[in-house]
Amino acid sequence: MQSRRHLNLIMALKTEASPLINHLELKRLQPIGPLPLYQAPGVHMVISGPGAASIQKGVAYLQEMTPLGSNAIWINIGICGHGSLDVGELMIADRVIEHNGGNWHLNRSFEKHLNHGPLYCVSQPQAEYEPQMAYDMESAGFIAALVAITSLDDLHIIKIVSDNPGSGLETINGKRVRELVTNQLDQISDLLLWVSQHE
Repeated sequence: MQSRRHLNLIMALKTEASPLINHLELKRLQPIGPLPLYQAPGVHMVISGPGAASIQKGVAYLQEMTPLGSNAIWINIGICGHGSLDVGELMIADRVIEHNGGNWHLNRSFEKHLNHGPLYCVSQPQAEYEPQMAYDMESAGFIAALVAITSLDDLHIIKIVSDNPGSGLETINGKRVRELVTNQLDQISDLLLWVSQHE
C-alpha cells in the first residue's frame, strides 16, 4: 500500500469548512486552542478567519500542531471571484499575485485534472473582474507564511468560484457558500487523496 503524506488544510471561514469537516469526518481537537482545529488520521484543518493576516496566524498555529517529521502538504481551500469561470466551478491556482507586488508560481501537478490559472490576492472584496483572473483575500498570506519553512511544490490552493461578472458579491451568503462547497466535495476529496499519494 502506498504511503500518504500528511495534509494540512487551511480554510478562512466556517461556512466553507463545515461541509468538508463532515465529509472527511474531522473531529474538533480538545482542549480548544486559539483557533478552531480539526483532525482525522493524516489530516489537520484550521479555520483561520478571512484575510492574509488571519491566514498567516492559522499557518503558524497549524505548524505548531503538525507532527514532527510529517513532511506535510499545505492546502488552502476556499471561495474566489473569477472573471471568466462559472459560479460553482473548481480551480487550482498555478500563480499567486499580490496587490503590492508579490508573485509566486505554484506546482502545476493538478493541471490535467482541473481548471487552473492565476489568483490575484486583494485586501478587500473585489467587485471588478478581469477575464481569466481569480480573486481572493488569503492566498498571498498563505504563501508568505510558508515559503520560509517548505517548498512551493508542497503548497496548493483550491478555489471554488463564488462570484463573477454575471453574479456579483451581493449573491454571496453563508448558505450559498456551504452549497458551493458541498457540490464539490467528491472532487475535493479525490484531489486530496491524489495529492497525498503523488506529491
